[in-house]
Order: sequence, then structure tokens, then C-alpha cells
Amino acid sequence: MSTLLQTLLIETLPQDTDPILHSYIEKLLPYIEKEFATISALGGTYEAHYQRLSQLEDRFTQDKAQNWSNRADQNLLVHVLNGLLTAWNISKYLPQPLSETEKYLLCLGLTLHDYNKYRNGQGEETPKNSEVTEILNLCRDLGEKLNFQLFWSEWQEYLIEIAYLAQNTQNKASTNIYPANWPVPKIKDRRRLENPLRRLLAFGDIAVHFTDPGDIDTQTRGDRLREQLRRLNINKSLVYHRLRDTIGIVSNGIHNATILFAKQLDWEPILFFAQGVIYLAPPNSETPDIQQLQEFIWQQISGVLADKMMGGDIGFKREGKGLKVAPQTLELFAPEELIPKLPRVIEVKVANIKDPATPKRLEKLDLSATEREFLNQGADIRADRIAEFIFLAEKEFFGNSPAYMNWILNKLGVQDKITPEQTQIQSGGVKYGWYHAAAYYVATHATLKPEEILEQMEIWAEDLANWASENNLLPLHSSPTREIFFQYLTQYLEVKGWSSNYPSFSAEFIAYADAKTKAAKQPICSLSSGEFASEDQMDSVVLFKPQQYSNKNALGGRQIKRGISKIYALEMLMRQAFWAVPAGKLEEQQPVFLYIFPAYVYSPQTAAAIKLLVNNMKQINLWDVRKQWLEQKMNINALQSVAWLTEEATSGRFHNDKYNKEDLPFMAMNYTTTRGKTLTDAWVQPAFLALSLPILLGVKVIATSSSVPLYNSDRDFRESVILDAPASFWNLLGLSNSLRIQDFQNAMQRLLFAYSLHLDTRSSPPDAKWRDLIKTVREVTTNVLNIFALATEGLRRDKRDIPSQEEVKRYWQYAQAWVKQDNSATNQGAYIMKITEKIVQQYRVFYQANLGESSHTILLPLSKALEMILSVPQQVDVDDLILQASGQIQDALERQEVYKRPLMMDKSVDKATRLERELTAIHTFMTTCVRELFLELYKGDRALLQENRNRIKSGAEFAYRWLALQEKSAKAS
Repeated sequence: MSTLLQTLLIETLPQDTDPILHSYIEKLLPYIEKEFATISALGGTYEAHYQRLSQLEDRFTQDKAQNWSNRADQNLLVHVLNGLLTAWNISKYLPQPLSETEKYLLCLGLTLHDYNKYRNGQGEETPKNSEVTEILNLCRDLGEKLNFQLFWSEWQEYLIEIAYLAQNTQNKASTNIYPANWPVPKIKDRRRLENPLRRLLAFGDIAVHFTDPGDIDTQTRGDRLREQLRRLNINKSLVYHRLRDTIGIVSNGIHNATILFAKQLDWEPILFFAQGVIYLAPPNSETPDIQQLQEFIWQQISGVLADKMMGGDIGFKREGKGLKVAPQTLELFAPEELIPKLPRVIEVKVANIKDPATPKRLEKLDLSATEREFLNQGADIRADRIAEFIFLAEKEFFGNSPAYMNWILNKLGVQDKITPEQTQIQSGGVKYGWYHAAAYYVATHATLKPEEILEQMEIWAEDLANWASENNLLPLHSSPTREIFFQYLTQYLEVKGWSSNYPSFSAEFIAYADAKTKAAKQPICSLSSGEFASEDQMDSVVLFKPQQYSNKNALGGRQIKRGISKIYALEMLMRQAFWAVPAGKLEEQQPVFLYIFPAYVYSPQTAAAIKLLVNNMKQINLWDVRKQWLEQKMNINALQSVAWLTEEATSGRFHNDKYNKEDLPFMAMNYTTTRGKTLTDAWVQPAFLALSLPILLGVKVIATSSSVPLYNSDRDFRESVILDAPASFWNLLGLSNSLRIQDFQNAMQRLLFAYSLHLDTRSSPPDAKWRDLIKTVREVTTNVLNIFALATEGLRRDKRDIPSQEEVKRYWQYAQAWVKQDNSATNQGAYIMKITEKIVQQYRVFYQANLGESSHTILLPLSKALEMILSVPQQVDVDDLILQASGQIQDALERQEVYKRPLMMDKSVDKATRLERELTAIHTFMTTCVRELFLELYKGDRALLQENRNRIKSGAEFAYRWLALQEKSAKAS
């Protein structure tokens, strides 16, 4: 079966990819994922490390567990994969290329280089570096487990070379590099094991420990990488760029523009981080010019926005007073550039064909009956568009210029019918006079179609721009956004070789303090600290409701207003451009944003794979997830069977959507929305995605309703999954808001259990009724027997009395899976299930009804037992209670058909013996009910027992049916 990661890589690998690397991903990667994805290579929980090291009787258990858990997470899968791809990528610069055999050795040696972490993750000891035979055996066993045979049929013949490379990837204390200690290898030139193979492996292994592009200058790892390049005779230098801020699409755009610029300098990106890139560059490479790079980045980002704006997608908003233009739109385009493009924007935005505004506006004017009748011929969408264009141009560029009014009236040919003064008649900020003029023009040219009107408007717009330029009537063009964006790049963008431009603390403090004062010209940005100039939150820019994040206004105080900085305004516009979401309305859909970080680092191939996923991730069908999970016996490997992508995999297929052309998602972003109105509805999908993606891809995910990323890079947080203020069902499931690698299995099982049980018992397809998920979770966490109570309710709702065999198995497995995931010291759920099963087993000894009979019939002994316990006085002795109840049950059995009494059906013994055995079995059953169920589990509290009576009976019925099916299956086999 193919995996998601494998599919993404195969689809994004270039067509000229080496067949050996392609075969590794196609044939070996799924097996490596299965074994390595839940093993911690870096990071992980203190408790898991401590437990395993204690089992291994390590002398430094506490110190090692603390040191390892203090690091950020990275699983063994991505550690190996990114290390291998990085080593492979630099191997093309070797003076002497790798042979085919050496390429296989590179792949398998690096795959096994951290075999000790794998063994420790399994709770097993690893051989010492001197125990060569044990190392060879371990590598052979692990190679067979990972199905190396599928990748390279000769791998066992080269086991010595593979094990030697795995053991000696780096020059550390645990290496064993002396040839005399190893059997004679098959490779002809043993020196090739040392150089280039060991050096390539070392380069890849060192690289995946980097946490920041600047590490090449600030950490010893950078020196070690350069040393490996020197030994490999690769005449390249290491350079980098990084951005000290992570906003989202804007910061990704800056990174991608920098990569394009660096390409002109022959810099090749080899390592990707959320905050930048490390490149291989020619020796003595030229340092980019700051101003040239800044200008290039601005052209790239503004170019994307300009294309979207001129399509009418973003930067404009239409409301009751007409079309509004975002400040960024006016700044991106000079007036003479923008005016000719306005007709196309008008066509997109003014689309109220069935309810045009012109008739309503004409009603407000003092017109004669004859003129009104004439104008009604042109009072439609055509007049709306003409009027909106004229009014918008006047408002933004010409003010109340008489020259403009006369020019427009002449172009429309209505200068003899309407005076300039009449065009200025207005109400509520809308100039009704222009609707009068537009309707007059359309009525005069009544045969013109909307598309012909558009063509005419484009001619007018072109003429207007030329006329206004020639007569110097247009306002001077300036772009504060461009200036502030350049300031932002100066302070936040860093390239190797540049001097530091970090602002001083005092400068930042003064800027912040100034922004908070009454003297500030603009309200402070609600998304940032006020470092850069802001403007009013316009509904044509922000995705949330303007002023949504204002604090409550103090009584008697001035109204608090929130602004948005130029940088975050750019980000909001970019999100509109790439996500095709409406300005000001996204928040109504309760979005939860998913910020996807690399676990330390991406290779170029994995970065492209993540891009493909984010661009083409389909809406996950949780009904299908449930189906796959159940079909694969509640194994989380079922996640691989989920349809993650919108189309089938095709080798070499690239997609361009959220990230244009060759752009890569340094911090990938996605979001979910809901049609439901509750917080639970909003969090069901993102909770599943936030947990699934780290399991499947080894990435790190933050799910939050915040429009701003919580961190700038993955090195700022150690966990693999962070859920920022999720719906209450998450914590009620006993799940932490931050999870590490060793937490995945338990967390995903509990989540899938809750979702599946809810869909089974409370949904009404196609409505999943997620708003009630909290009820499902609360009931199950209260008492495991509620699983069966919910199942019974579902059957009654479906007007059925008897569950199918498949349902019996499923709900019993639900209960077993639930109690298995309980890590509490007492695990009361397991005890309840044990008692329930024990009671049913005991009464099945003396009473067995057909599975097709009613619940009342099946539960007869238990019902009688509970009735007696709840009805007798409290002062009755326990032994007397057991005897009285046993007698009552015996009497009830006498009234039942004999076939329901298995002990009485045994004709091989006399009747007296049969009766004695039956009574003994009844007494044993009743003893368990009284002493273990009533006195021990429910502490002798009759009220508590009464409260749980129906739960006990529901659980017992399913236990009865489950045991009967097991017995039937055993007889059949």
C-alpha cells in the first residue's frame, strides 16, 4: 500500500530523478515509515525516555532523559529521509561520481545509521561498537524487517559495507573505523567507504540537526559541514538567508523571492527552514546588494497582488455607498495605471443584475413623469456599472473637480441634459446625480449589451487617464506600504555577509510607546506590537470583522479603535489572493488555522512534497476515516488509506495554487471552516488534521484560531503538535494541548474512538451532529459502559431491538480499545469491563437465552439480582442477601423453558445433582454481584447503583452477545 508521504514525493520528484533514489522512495519508504515514524530521533517526552533507559539499566538515565527531552521533536523517519536526500543532493558535485553500488550503499547505510535509536525506542539494548558480529546481525535483522530485498537484491552480499557505514557515520566515540576489526568487504576499493561515502553520510546526518539557517555561522555544526565539503573536494561554500519573523504568506513570499534572486548568483538551496534557507554557493560568492534584493522582493510580492487586484478578486469592496478601494491598491498603482483597469473590476464587483441600485436612486430625485419614464429604459445593471465607475474615479482621484464633471458629461453626451451641479446631488454619501447621468446614457443607447457597455467604459477609462495626466489633474502617487515594507526587510531579513540591522531595544520601545499614546495618528495594530505604521482596519483588507479584536470600552472613556499595520495588511491581502476567501467574512465561518513547520529542516524534495499536500488537500471525510480505521482493526495505519489529495497520484505532476510556480511553503498554512455554529463543530476537523499530519509526514503542526502564527520557527517550541485553546472535547478526552512523538499513538486512538463512536450512535447521516460530540465524550469518560448505553439508544432510534453481529463486535472492541488507552493508575474502566464480563460469564453457566430474544429475556438473572440488591433493607446481612437473591433467581428459572438452563439439559447426571450444580452457579453469580459489583465497585451505595443500573444492563447485554459469538466461533472452528 502506498503512503501519503511516498505519494507526495513521487508526484513532485523531477522526471530526471535517479532511478535508484526513485526506487528507494517507491519500494522502501513505506516500510521505513511503518517502523520509524513513531520513534524519536530527537526530542520526545522525558517520561518515555526515562522508562526505557531505566529498563536498560543505564547509569545516566535521569540526565539523558532530561537532555533528550529538552530538544525539539524530530522522528526517526524524517531524520533519515532528509539526511539521505541532503547527502544525495550534494553527491552530484563529487569530482568522481558515485557508482551504482555506492548509491545503494549510501541509501542503506544512512537508513540504518541510527539503529541504536530504533532499538532503544523498542526498549532493547544495542551492541557496543566493538561487538562487530552483533552489529552485523542487528543490521541484517533490521534490513529484513525493512524489506531491503525489494530495493536491492544484493544487499546481503554488501552487509559488511552497510553495517560499517551505519556504525561509522560520524567521527564519534561510538565509531569503529579500523578495518582489522571488520570482515573483508566485497567493495573493490575500500577507500571509497571512507571518502566519499562516510563523508556524505556525515554531511546528511549533521545537516538534519540544524535548527536555523544562521547555525552555519553560529554553531560548530557549520564548521563540521564545511569540513565534510573540504574532504569531499566539493568546491562550494555555505551561505544562507533568514527572516527573523514568520507572518505567513508574506514571509513565505519573501523567502521564495530571495531564492529566485539567489538563483541568479548560482546559489543552490539545500536545506529549508521555516525561517530561511541554507545554500551551496560558488567559492568566494558575491554578497547580494541589499537594495537590489529588497526591490526584487517587492516586485515579486506586489506583482502577485497586482494581478489579483486587477481581476477584482481583492483590494476592493462594494457596500451600500458604492465601491471602496483598499489603501494598498491605491499605493500599488499610480492613478494613471489604475484608472484604465477599473472597468474590469467594476464588472466583477457590480453584479447585482436582479436588483440594480439605479431605480432606487432615481426615485430619490425630483424628476418629471416623462423623464422618469424615459430613464426607466436605462435603470439597470448597465447604469449601475457606469455610475459606480464615475463615482469611484471622482472620489479617489478628482474630488469635486468641475473639469472632471464636464469631461464625463461630455463623454456620456448628456452635457445638454444634466448640469454639473445635478451630478453632485447626494444622500448618505452617495452621489445620486451620477446614476441620473448613467441612466440617461443607457436609455439613449438602450440596445447596448452589458459587454458592449464594458468595452465603452474601457475606452472612457483610457481616455480619462490620458486627459488627466496631460492636464496634471491626478494626485501625486506615493506608496507608504512600499517604504514600510523596505524598513521591515532592513530590520528582519538577513543574508550571509550583510552587517546586522537589528533595531535597538530603545527604538522598539519608543515606537511601541508612541503607538499607544493619544497623539498617535493611527490606532495600534491589533495583530502586531505597533512597530510599523498602521491604518484603520478596512473591511476590504482584513479577513475578520473590523474592530473584532477591540477591548471593551471603558465607561466614560474614549472609544478604543484597532488598526492594522502595513505589513499585516499585506498579509491579509495575500491570504485573500491565495485562499480566495471574502474579506471581512472569513471569521463568520470560525476558521482554525493550521501552521505546518518542518521538524528542524526540509530537504528540497520534502519541501516540494509539503507544498503539494497544502495545495491539494481535500476536505477530509471523517465517515471515511472511521470506515478505514474499523476495517483495519482500529490500527492508526488506516490513516494512510484516507483520500488526502483531490486527485490521483501521477508521477512527476506539479501543482500551482496556494504557492505559485516554484514557490515552497517554508511555514505551510492551511485552514478549516465549518457550517456549524458551535466551537466543537469548528475544531473537529483541525484537531484530526493537527494530529494526523505529524504522524504521516513528520512535520510539526500548530492549530489555532489566531490569524497570527504563535511561533517564528519550530525551534521555539519542542512539541510536535500544539492545539491552542481547542474545544472542550479535546481535554475531556484526557489529551494534552501539546503532544510529543511518543504521545501520538494513544492520542490518535482516543480521538478516532470518540469520533467513530459519535458517528455510530449520535449522527443522522449526512448530518454528523458534531455539536453533540462533547456529550458523547463526557458520557464515555464518565463510565465505559456508556458505550453500550449509547449503542442501545442508537438501536432504539433506528427502531431496532437487536444489534447485528458486526455491531456487537464493533462496540465491544470500542470498549476494549478505550480502556486500553487509559493510562491512569486505577484504570477503573478496565475494572468495570472485567466485572461486567465476569458476571455475564457466571450467569451463562446456568442461564442461556437465544440471541434473537429480547433484552429483558437475555438479562433476566442480572435484572433479578439488581432488583433484589436495590429493594432489600440496608440492615440485611450480606450472606442473607446473597441467599435470598439466589432463591429468587432459582424460582425465576423454574418458570423458564428448560433449554435456557444448560445445566439442567445435561441428562448424563441425575436431576438432584443438576439442581445442586445450578444452585451453586447461581450462588457464585450472586456473590459476585453483591460483593464485587455492589460493595466494591459502587461502595455499597444503592443510589449510585440505581443511577448506573441501565448502564450495567446495557454493558451486560453486549457482553452476553459477544461471549455467545465467541463460543459459537470456537465451536465452528
